[in-house]
Amino acid sequence: MEWFKAAEKFNQALASSDPTPGGGAAAAMAAAMGCSLILMAAQTTANRKTTAPETKNKLQQHIRKLGALKGQLNNYIQEDGAAYSAYLVAKKLPKEDADRQKAMQSALVYAARVPTDTATTAIQCLRETDIIKDDIAPVIISDIYCGQYLLKCAIRCCVENIKANLEFIKDEDWDKKFRQHIEVFLKSC
Repeated sequence: MEWFKAAEKFNQALASSDPTPGGGAAAAMAAAMGCSLILMAAQTTANRKTTAPETKNKLQQHIRKLGALKGQLNNYIQEDGAAYSAYLVAKKLPKEDADRQKAMQSALVYAARVPTDTATTAIQCLRETDIIKDDIAPVIISDIYCGQYLLKCAIRCCVENIKANLEFIKDEDWDKKFRQHIEVFLKSC
């Protein structure tokens, strides 16, 4: 499949009336795209004949880290849908079931954890980018900036997804943890 057909398929899924993929998956996709652009710029620079050997070695270390982070972000695209499915399963439990409320709260925490993990990984990508940015070939530096913007946008989208679930989470400890994460995330972008 040509890459643009895959992109169109994902966009069609977002635009459908189905609840998944939704905002969390879109945020993870934006973060994965941002990380991918940064990864491409680093690999392109490392493969240039004019790049100094010590710079190539430095970039290779960060290319491996960025590749692992991109893999995590790709997983969060699908995991966001799994979190929503877990909530639907809990919601379908009979109202008289003693475990229904606990299952729903657990699913809501899971649904907030996925964008929390996505944003945390996006911040790690931004940190890696800050380390290598000055080594990137000027001809491709615009891809670094675009990648950073996508990562920051994804973090903001993750915050909105956390807030949407936080409204219904009753556990004070989880509420506090998620609010602390939100504060850190917003400072990063």
